[in-house]
Amino acid sequence: SFGATPKPVFAAYQRWQAEVERQPVAFFSHRYDQELRAAREVLAAYLAARADDLVFVHNATFGVNVVARSLALQPGDEVLTTNHEYGACSNAWDLACRKTGARYVRRALPLPGDGAYDAAALVEQFWGGVTPATKVLYFSHITSPTALALPVAAICARARAEGILTVVDGAHAPGQVALDL
Repeated sequence: SFGATPKPVFAAYQRWQAEVERQPVAFFSHRYDQELRAAREVLAAYLAARADDLVFVHNATFGVNVVARSLALQPGDEVLTTNHEYGACSNAWDLACRKTGARYVRRALPLPGDGAYDAAALVEQFWGGVTPATKVLYFSHITSPTALALPVAAICARARAEGILTVVDGAHAPGQVALDL
């Protein structure tokens, strides 16, 4: 959402902006949906996903806010997360939980440099925070503050077997790890 933009990306952005500015009504009335569809199809092929299962958002924090505020959390429910999450996204969950009476529970995980990476042990350590009140697991595929790559497939499979919803912030994964959504 911020930082230096590669020159070819910035040039493409400026071309799109100029095209929109030339005929904004025509663009948004006749081309916008088609262009977004085409972009979703390219992204879907890259992620091994269905284009109809993808939606563009302004940034990951916006997307996390949409999800956190749309869930029907109840008083006493718990959202389990890690201590490696991006602050703004944690704030979104914290606010959603406070508004609904749910609890936002942060589970401590080791730092990436604290010994050998053991995916199974990491799953167990995280899963140790699950209680009967846990309704949602929220975590990043690759964490923003620590670059820890979490074993997403294993955590999601276990959660699915237990009937617990998972919300994965995948903002840092494309381009870093191979994905097959």
